[in-house]
Amino acid sequence: MLYLCLTIGFLVDQQAFAQTPSLIICKGSSVNYKEFNEPGSLPSVAWAWKFQGGNPGTSSAREPQNINYPDTGLFITECTSTFNNGTTSTKSVYVLVIWAAPEPIPIKDTSLCNPAVSLTLNAGNNHRGWSYHWTSSDVDLSATDTNNRTLGVQKAGTYNVKVYSKCAVTSKTITIKLGEVPKVNLGKDQFVCRNTAVGLDAGSGNGYKYQWAPTNENTQTIMATTAGTYRATVTSADGCSAYDEVNLIDSCPPIVHIPNTFTPNGASPNDLYRPYLEGFVAMEMRIYNRWGEKVFETLDINGAWDGYYQSKEAPEGVYVCLIELMGNNGFRQVHKTDITLLR
Repeated sequence: MLYLCLTIGFLVDQQAFAQTPSLIICKGSSVNYKEFNEPGSLPSVAWAWKFQGGNPGTSSAREPQNINYPDTGLFITECTSTFNNGTTSTKSVYVLVIWAAPEPIPIKDTSLCNPAVSLTLNAGNNHRGWSYHWTSSDVDLSATDTNNRTLGVQKAGTYNVKVYSKCAVTSKTITIKLGEVPKVNLGKDQFVCRNTAVGLDAGSGNGYKYQWAPTNENTQTIMATTAGTYRATVTSADGCSAYDEVNLIDSCPPIVHIPNTFTPNGASPNDLYRPYLEGFVAMEMRIYNRWGEKVFETLDINGAWDGYYQSKEAPEGVYVCLIELMGNNGFRQVHKTDITLLR
């Protein structure tokens, strides 16, 4: 009986022959092939090689040299030998070409703001023929998880992954830590009077950043000069944020003073007619002449009459003013008074 066997050599820096029916090589590597017969077989006199995925793709040499494999994949090599009695025999081997150079491992140091850690680390390099091994100096890892491309993480700590094949090896170590979450306490709500300025402090910390609303300031402390709700958002150097709010409540009773005379003559003061208000949030003011005609109306709490009616100077005389006010305490006031216009 006639037999044909193949031996194949893997070229990296020098020729190396290995008598094996299959081979794993790196992308871009070359192979030396060698045909031989088992003892007792007839001598072969001709050879026809086919190299799937190889360059060149064919050869008639007995021992083809430097067959290069530029792409990854699983390829078959066939050799048909013709013996001196005219008979032939075909043998084949499979060549697995794997990715040669490792890619950068995408994991990186991470700070988490939530103590309930739940992460999946991915070593990348998802190629046939590559292996992975995870270790940690801080966390006991399950043996079933350490040899996968990904690793589920439930605890903070230091993690290392080794990515390797017969072509290359690389590794990376990262640290997952619980970031600092700032503690922000602006204190209890406060009662203020006449918008008295109040100092607010969001607390100090290394690398803290601050954002206040509604003032849009970015300092640790501010002076709140008006009643209202203030919020401080603080972000630590680890990127973790927290906030607190405080209400400054104007608790003083509203004050109103309604003048009874004004002089719209172009000479200050008293060119405009308006009430003096403190502690009010809304106003409606209407002014009527002696015939009951409405000569002025405003809903602006800062509104004022300039002494004109229908684009003309209103005549001197006595007018009736009706003012409805809403205080910051939620109570409504209505005032009626006579005012005298003098020029």
